[in-house]
Amino acid sequence: MNQTIDQALNIRVVNFSTVDLAGGQRLELGSDDVGAMVKKIRRYADLPYVYVVGKGDTRRVVELLSALKAVRSPCYPYALFLIDGADVDHQDTHLDRVRIESTDANTIQDRIKAYVLQRFDFDFNELRISNNRPLPARVDVAIVGAGITGLYAAHRLAKAGISFCLLEKGDRVGGIWSRYANRSSQVNSSEGAYRLVEKETRSNRDHSATREILEDVAKLAKNVSDHLFIEAEVQKIETSEDGYHVRLKRGGKPHLLECKGVILAINDRVGTPRASAWENQQVFKGEVVAGIRNDAEKIDWRDKNVLIVGMGAFAVENARTALEGGARHVTVLCRRHGTVCPKVIDYLNFATPYDDAFQHDKKSNLRNMMYWKKLYDLSGATQPECWMGKIKHDGHTISVSDIWFVGHYLKKIKTIRGEIRSMTETGVYTDAQQHIEADIVVGSIGFERNARVAKELSGCREIATNNYLGKDFMYLADAYIDNNAFNSLFGSSVLEMVKFYIEVFIMFFNRPEYDEMVRAEGIERIPIEDRNWSHYINGAMALIRKYPTIRQIAKEQVDQRTRNFLEAHDLETYIAENKREWIDTHSKLAGRPLKEEDCLPYVFEKLLKV
Repeated sequence: MNQTIDQALNIRVVNFSTVDLAGGQRLELGSDDVGAMVKKIRRYADLPYVYVVGKGDTRRVVELLSALKAVRSPCYPYALFLIDGADVDHQDTHLDRVRIESTDANTIQDRIKAYVLQRFDFDFNELRISNNRPLPARVDVAIVGAGITGLYAAHRLAKAGISFCLLEKGDRVGGIWSRYANRSSQVNSSEGAYRLVEKETRSNRDHSATREILEDVAKLAKNVSDHLFIEAEVQKIETSEDGYHVRLKRGGKPHLLECKGVILAINDRVGTPRASAWENQQVFKGEVVAGIRNDAEKIDWRDKNVLIVGMGAFAVENARTALEGGARHVTVLCRRHGTVCPKVIDYLNFATPYDDAFQHDKKSNLRNMMYWKKLYDLSGATQPECWMGKIKHDGHTISVSDIWFVGHYLKKIKTIRGEIRSMTETGVYTDAQQHIEADIVVGSIGFERNARVAKELSGCREIATNNYLGKDFMYLADAYIDNNAFNSLFGSSVLEMVKFYIEVFIMFFNRPEYDEMVRAEGIERIPIEDRNWSHYINGAMALIRKYPTIRQIAKEQVDQRTRNFLEAHDLETYIAENKREWIDTHSKLAGRPLKEEDCLPYVFEKLLKV
């Protein structure tokens, strides 16, 4: 058996046949039993799989599929290519079967390519959910915004038997993921903590790609399509005698929706993209791109000097994309150095047990920080100016990227503090008069906050720190990321915050206990514009302390998330896969195979001995 990767298609093929399929990378499974096969194959979980199956190995394939399905492994294949009359007796409606009569290697590879091009090219029309039903006059809850938060809220309200209407002003659902993400974007949080849909098979890969998230978004949207209305713009939410009046327009016509409650699921932290334009930009002979909305998709990064302006999550993502695309060198120009962590640190942030106060023990936190700092030291990457007093600068997120450290070690990337003063034909001058040569400039300078929109729609100037604007009126959105953002049961995932607070909303919906709940010790009222992560973290902990039922909700959420992590990859499996990908990344950036001793030391393997 062998395995081949077509880099252009971003797919891994496991060959269970006697046909000799060509390929630069191979995974030899030999005569391994199922347990050994599972162990080996899970070390290659960074790409989606398809299997080529001949007659002689159908039984082993069935055993392997059953074993992978049992742990919802991301290595579960998307399709079986059955050749030479092979047939696999395995019931799974999610598994595509492609029959190929020929045993010619080129024919098989052409069929795989055709399948992948069709299957992995997400059709954005799937996010345009047509609903010709008239808007309802009254529902229990109006949900404003059909991004991930709004869709998840709709899913949970439907399950709880609460009627709702989901209103989206745009022409498609998906929010930030459909509006700003690139096809190469990945979730910043580890997959077990950013899971929209619990799947029986084929969990999304770790740090799921845009396509995987949008497929989940489309699935949720279709499930609630009877209650979802796109191009329905909410103009005002007013308090009424028995709830709220939502005034909106759809198709140019005004409409009044009466409801008992409202979930405002419009984003806060990621509003309008900040514009980037520089003095003498017209003289620059290279290319200037925004790095969002697939603006850089047709860029040829090969052998180019790339300048990334900014150091937020999109900037780090674009640096990764440029390096993976073959850039000669990447320079990141930033006002201050953002915090970047390797994947395993984010994994540990979720997989490490929590105590009764939903905190990690200080010993584990200190151990992880020491490994993290050592990686900065060994790689040559510049540490954030706020270290070690604070984990990150206020307002910054923590970006997750292994290639950031590998790239620094291989001298393929560096960071410079400063701003662009002006552009030249061949690059830019910084405010420190330093000239940086560049063929491509990517402006990733972030987004304006969107909190004013929530205030304008709701008429509320203040919000309770448990996300309530009023009775049965909740504002659920990402917020300003202050220093305490990641030291909580939510970790680095805003989706985890959403899941918790939706359960709170359902628990107190249309109940008189609301008044007592919002006056719980530890709940404060603050200006909407001042809302940040630590506020709704503290709000959650206040509710957990006061209500045993909410404590149990939080515990079940954390326990389920931990099971998701350990099911997909326990620490030993995760480190084996992460180390293998770590070494492969060195070889890819270097353009030649590198031995482990020539790579940035993978210090996290020592965690297995703790």
